[in-house]
Amino acid sequence: MDKITGKVIDFFTSKNLIMSLIVILVGIIVYSVVASMINKASSRTTKNDSANKKRKTYLRLFNSVFKYLVIIIVCVIVLQIYGINVTSIIAGLGVVSVIAGLALQDALKDIIMGFNIIVDEYFSVGDILKIGDVEGKVVVLGFKSTKLLDINTGNTYTISNRNISDALIISKDIFIDIPLPYELKLARVEKVIGNIINQIKELEDVEDAMYLGPALFDSSAINYKIKVVAKSSIKNQTKRNALRLIKLELDKNNIDIPYTQIDIHNK
Repeated sequence: MDKITGKVIDFFTSKNLIMSLIVILVGIIVYSVVASMINKASSRTTKNDSANKKRKTYLRLFNSVFKYLVIIIVCVIVLQIYGINVTSIIAGLGVVSVIAGLALQDALKDIIMGFNIIVDEYFSVGDILKIGDVEGKVVVLGFKSTKLLDINTGNTYTISNRNISDALIISKDIFIDIPLPYELKLARVEKVIGNIINQIKELEDVEDAMYLGPALFDSSAINYKIKVVAKSSIKNQTKRNALRLIKLELDKNNIDIPYTQIDIHNK
């Protein structure tokens, strides 16, 4: 019993154990200090614009990478303290990494693509993407996958980042042609369109609206083009609301929208 007690005491008072505990404690302190600094920097970022979202993402990524780096360094030092050949272990890990990389290549593609999306700002949370028949709002942007909320059906889709490279970002711009008779003077046309623009700007979720000028001399009318900037998720409804305002304003000013007419003469 005394021998066992002596061995236990020797183990807990051994130089290797004490040095290992010191290394582990130093690693914990270093990581805690850096993590605290990262959390403070992240908490100071209160805005929700894309630049600040990107900054928060970088901070979270650095925190995660730094944590695993500290763990690896501490493990290597502890192994060296106990006289274990770290070089052979690292070589063995290299072979294992190659095998794991081949087995997990799809997951690695997802992570690499997710990192590229965030760094190069291909798109961000809140953007509207079109992938195949799905047109959805980005609700979650991760390193492995992206979640889309279908703006038409309300369904949520999770798409691997390696399969999202062909996605199209839906623009916020809505272009509307207003066909008006040739007989109308340009000054009156632009006054009426000015009133329409002011009303469209008052619509909910409309960011801006502007008159671009005559776009086409058609066979029966001149098409005047306007641009409306709206939230991508409700573009269709915003366009319908804008067309309604256009028709009401034209009716108010007794302006008819021209249409093609065919005269038939009987002999």
